[in-house]
This record gives sequence, structure tokens and C-alpha cells, in this order.
Amino acid sequence: MENKTLQFRLDLPRDHFHISLDQSLSLDRIWGIMGSSGCGKTSLLRCLAGLEHGVQGQIVCNGEVWLDTEQGIFVPPEQRGIGYIFQEARLFPHLTVMGNLQFALRRASHNQPALPFDKVIEQVGIGHLLDRAVDKLSGGEKQRVAIARTLLNAPSLLLMDEPLASLDWASRLSIIPCLKQIHRQFGIPVIMVSHARDEMARLADGLMIMHQGRAVESGSCRQLINSLDDRDRDVQHLTALDGVIHRHDPEYGLSEIQVDQHHFQVALLDKPEKTAVRVVISANDISLAAEAFHATSIQNRISATVSEIHQQGSHHALVTLNLGEQEMVSQITRKSLDTLQLTVHSPVFACFKASGVEVF
Repeated sequence: MENKTLQFRLDLPRDHFHISLDQSLSLDRIWGIMGSSGCGKTSLLRCLAGLEHGVQGQIVCNGEVWLDTEQGIFVPPEQRGIGYIFQEARLFPHLTVMGNLQFALRRASHNQPALPFDKVIEQVGIGHLLDRAVDKLSGGEKQRVAIARTLLNAPSLLLMDEPLASLDWASRLSIIPCLKQIHRQFGIPVIMVSHARDEMARLADGLMIMHQGRAVESGSCRQLINSLDDRDRDVQHLTALDGVIHRHDPEYGLSEIQVDQHHFQVALLDKPEKTAVRVVISANDISLAAEAFHATSIQNRISATVSEIHQQGSHHALVTLNLGEQEMVSQITRKSLDTLQLTVHSPVFACFKASGVEVF
């Protein structure tokens, strides 16, 4: 994917604060926008889409000026080539799934190459639904159709506002790989708003964290994903790693992932070797050991160095582990911390089961 950039300098008054943003986002990745409720995440998407009146500043997407209030430039929403996916599917209830998709094809942008219909249907996984009435679909199926309809509009930028928030966990887990693959397959830049750290850890490459209308942090999602909560014990902390599939071992039903110089086992993947993947492990599933013991059913033992230790209340600790270029997070009891006598720079082995690793 060629290097694409979205630059925006925005000022927009809200009831209790001002949205004041000056950012440049590289659009060769999926960007996540996170922050507390009411911090301006959705307003940012609406500004980018041209739906927010009263905004001052400038928006430039891949060299094309969409907004420049000093120069009197305002490109209407329908001319920006943006696809917008909402929390609700917003399908036409009187049309079938195919009817909804055909409507999108008729309205597709002529400034962008049309995406192949069959490939979109295959990637989103709705081939068996084409003749179905919309009111006969589940929530997850409706959202898949909404995603396909948006893609068939040939967008140059895809904005998603809490697209999975109304779905159950099983539906969310089934759609996340679909969204990841859409970005990889079609090269469409994605900016996604969500309050769910588990979605961001699995999906986003870059992360921008907002607070009261301002961007307080911006960078790699896997580095920032646990920086929102002041290390709260009740939050599910996650490790997000970027790696590649090194090899498959069908005899044992395992695949080997390489992350930096480390190798570990996961359940057998239906992806080619050398494929880039996102790996997600719950901090609760990573135990620590002072020695690389081998008489255990746990397949994975990775050497690491303790880089940070944060106390969580009276009885737990969150331990950040340096793997080289990337980091892992382990949640352990304070007793374990004292037993292992861990301090910053202590060498340890991170241990976790192959079955406890999610790969996207």
C-alpha cells in the first residue's frame, strides 16, 4: 500500500469543552480512536466525513483539501469518497440483502476503482445471505451486510463508529478478522472509534487516545493499549504482538509464530506461512518463572526482561516484560512477585499455553 496521510487541524466548540486537534495519521494501517464517553471521538469522525457544521480548520487527505475554512473550501460529504459504518446496520428493511448491495453499487464512487463484487461477498462472508430478507438476519449478519454495502461504494477511507458495540461476543470475534482482512485485501485505510480495548488490541495498528477533545497520546496500538486505565485491577489487560507465521506442524495441530527473535506455538492456523498476524494474549494467561523448566504441558516459555512493575491494590501486580522490540504484560499476585523477587531488569520466562493465544 502506498504511503497515504490524513492531516487535520480542527477546532469545534462542544457543550463542556472544545475539540482542538492537530494530527497527521499515516493511512497505511488501521487507526483506533479511544477515550472516555463524551471526549469527542464521534465528533472527530463526523468532522472528517463533513457532517459536522461549525468546525474550523483544515482537513487534507492524500493531498486533497477537504476543508480549509480560511480559504473557504468545503468538500461535501458525498464528494469525499468516505465509507461510514455506524453502530446500527441501517439497512433498508424493504429490500433483501442483494437489494441493499445493488443500491450501493448504483451509488458507488466513480473516482475510486470498484471493488470486485464476488471478492467483497467472500471476504465479508455473506454469500449464503443474498436472498434473505433483512428482518430475518441476526445482529452480526446485519452488520456484515452493512460492511459489504459500504465497501461496494468504493470508499477511499473507511470510518467506523462503534461498529461492534451492539453485538454479542461471539459475533464480535467473528467480524474482527473480517475487518482486519478487508484492510489487508483491499488496502482501504480505516479509522475506528471504540471504547472496547479488546477490539482495539485485536484490530488496530495505530491508536489515538482522546481526552476532552484533545489527543493526549498517539502511536502504536500494542504499546498504548494498556495506558487508559491507571492500571486498574478490574480491567482486562492484554498483550498485543505483531508477528509472522514461521511454520505449520499439522501432526500436532500447531503453528509456530515468530515475534522479534522469539518463537512460540499456537493452535494450527488456516493461513499461509510468512503471513503477518496480530497475536493477542490475556495478561492473566501469562505466568512467570525464574527458570526455563521443561517438565510441563505449557508449550511456550519465552525469555524476557522485566521493564515495569505496577502494584494493583493490595494483592496483585502488573508486570511489563521487554521482548526486544515489543512487550508483554503479565498479571500476577503480589505473593508471586515476592516469591520470585522480581525487580526492574530481572530476567524471567513468560509461560503460556498455545490454546490461550488468539491470532488475527
